[in-house]
Amino acid sequence: MTQNSQEMTPRPKLDDDAFEAFIRRRRPPSPIWSMSRLDGYLTALIIGPRFIDPRQWIPELTGPDALNLPMETTEHRAVQTIVAEYNRISASLSERPKDHRPRFTQIDDQTLDPFDWDICFLIGTRHAPRLWQPVLRGHAVTGDIIAPIRKLGEVKRKATHQDAAAVAEALVNIRTYFMPKRAKQKF
Repeated sequence: MTQNSQEMTPRPKLDDDAFEAFIRRRRPPSPIWSMSRLDGYLTALIIGPRFIDPRQWIPELTGPDALNLPMETTEHRAVQTIVAEYNRISASLSERPKDHRPRFTQIDDQTLDPFDWDICFLIGTRHAPRLWQPVLRGHAVTGDIIAPIRKLGEVKRKATHQDAAAVAEALVNIRTYFMPKRAKQKF
């Protein structure tokens, strides 16, 4: 590998079961304790009205010291798991938006449980609550682009793959709505 190479050595991360076990042991408890919850939370951060510095929200999930610990630690691998999921979701929404699907909990081949994803998506919107209001409450410009997501939360019910596709379309529409705001953000 040359110095100019774009390739990077993958950082060690946890598999789904190990990540969920880590996050459930954490004290104080994190609202994110499953991969479905992580997906919902990260999706809100990714498509939201402004970039939220990971140094603000990763410690809430993994503990305040996890960002500074050595690669051999479980905490560091948990951070890398979160980063990998963030990158996966971001790439999917930007490069293959029509193929993107939220990671609902699989019940069987035909049905999904969207509850965990939905709750944590809403938790993710709390990082910029004022800026999310036109989408969350509806607005003349946004209409009700969040309706498919709201529908999932109105009644505790199983979802279908068609529901997941409708949510994915809403995510792309929300991302498109917020993109001009994100592009203007100064760091």
